[in-house]
Amino acid sequence: MNRAEYLAALRRALSVLPEEERASALSYYEEYFDDAGPENEAKAIEELGDPAKVAAQILADYRELTAVPPIRPIREKRRWRGINPWLLLVLVLLAIPIGGPLLVGAFATVFGVFIAVIAVIFAVLLVLYGIPLALVCGGAVLGVFSLGLWMTPANALVTLGTGLACLAAGILLGLLVIKLSILFVPPVFRAFVTVLRAPFNWIRNRCRRTGGGNV
Repeated sequence: MNRAEYLAALRRALSVLPEEERASALSYYEEYFDDAGPENEAKAIEELGDPAKVAAQILADYRELTAVPPIRPIREKRRWRGINPWLLLVLVLLAIPIGGPLLVGAFATVFGVFIAVIAVIFAVLLVLYGIPLALVCGGAVLGVFSLGLWMTPANALVTLGTGLACLAAGILLGLLVIKLSILFVPPVFRAFVTVLRAPFNWIRNRCRRTGGGNV
């Protein structure tokens, strides 16, 4: 085996390397042969050894140099979201002497407003239903009273007509009040309940957004 055959065998054995790496390795051995000279070519081949073993060593060194160490995932430190739970506990304990009475007073105020609104609604309905009921009752009384005035037909007819008019007006007004009650009372009541629930909904949504202290 001469120099050309040795380098050709080494080139084939290093074919798996990138072109630049293979050229760099072959350049080293070409310089090795150049330094030895043509007269010492056989001796240089003997010193280098089998080209397959030389290529195996070069490939092993290349794999060792290019090996990428495994990347360990960085474990993030778990931390609490929102306010610290211990600080929250201290604030709650400190706020109980002040916040307790305030909370009770707030609930009492809300309950009082609720009762007052219910009373106003009930009073308005009582007045609205009381007017047509009074007209109906008055019309019925006048109708009965007109029966005792037939000795004076004119008075009887006037009384009966007035009674019937009151009765008809009471019935029509009663139907109107019932219709208005159906249209307006439920929406007003629902609006009032919505206003009362608004602070509690705000607190609940706030707790959901902040995670309630969850990690």
